[in-house]
Amino acid sequence: MTSEQRSHIDNGIWLCASCATLVDRDQIRFTADDLRKAKRDHESSRRIGVPSATDEGDIIAIGPDIIVLGCVIRSSPEATRIRVSHFVNGSIRDLWSLTRIFETWPAERRYVLLNELGYGALLAEPPVIERVDHACEVEFKLLEQTERQQATTEIAAMCRETGKLIKGLAAHIQNFECILGMAQGTFFADLTSGSDLSDLYWRYKESPWFARLAKMEMIRLSSIAPAKRRRGSDRAPFCIVNQVNRVDVPNFDLTDQKLKIDVEFELEGLGAWKHTLVVFVSTPEQLIECRENALKHNKRIKGIQNQSIL
Repeated sequence: MTSEQRSHIDNGIWLCASCATLVDRDQIRFTADDLRKAKRDHESSRRIGVPSATDEGDIIAIGPDIIVLGCVIRSSPEATRIRVSHFVNGSIRDLWSLTRIFETWPAERRYVLLNELGYGALLAEPPVIERVDHACEVEFKLLEQTERQQATTEIAAMCRETGKLIKGLAAHIQNFECILGMAQGTFFADLTSGSDLSDLYWRYKESPWFARLAKMEMIRLSSIAPAKRRRGSDRAPFCIVNQVNRVDVPNFDLTDQKLKIDVEFELEGLGAWKHTLVVFVSTPEQLIECRENALKHNKRIKGIQNQSIL
């Protein structure tokens, strides 16, 4: 088989590094037939309803902990309705319990991200979940999109590579790359800010899932304002992006720890836009070290603030 055939979604089984090594080195215990059966059994356990290629759809995130494959079956100003076919993360039990625990979620985590539409928004109220013809359908009422900024607005920044002043779209591009390259949990002033792209890279490297999950992450960054908003602002980090139409990764090779990602966005006031972003990817060791340091400094700052209040 070619590398593409081996890694194709119909054949590949994506495991952690330890389990992948164990399976690959023990062909007696883990035969091809056993592995195919394990794949079928697992996919069957994550599917809802009768198998159908027509409604498998694309990735949908309901908050950070429930990720499903599904399709949008109705979208209107009043509500959006989806049909769920598989669970990527979470389970049917988590989905049914969502209505009970909804109010306990932090406000910025009550969101829906729809890869199929390239769009996301905060939930206005708990979703309505129904069994329909042995399948599961979920209806959401969404809040209005966060405040947008015109892509044509003249902004300026210092180029991280040359130190020179850059303006307009060049400054926005650098902003996209910086936000994607700053791993979540590594900024001491706000441990919730940043992106999951580095974590996704090491978890799904060489997998067809990576581009789809990277697209979902960009939808989140363009749709959901962070918990710690700047004073007087309710903007998402990608505040000029109205819609994420496409995300593609030509290859997984890193150059100076940077990954090339092709994107197609709908920009506020500018329309369709294509570009290749060059994003820094932290190593697993760097992620651990930076998060430990950020947490330490965050606790130190909070301690100083608490002493000042007293």
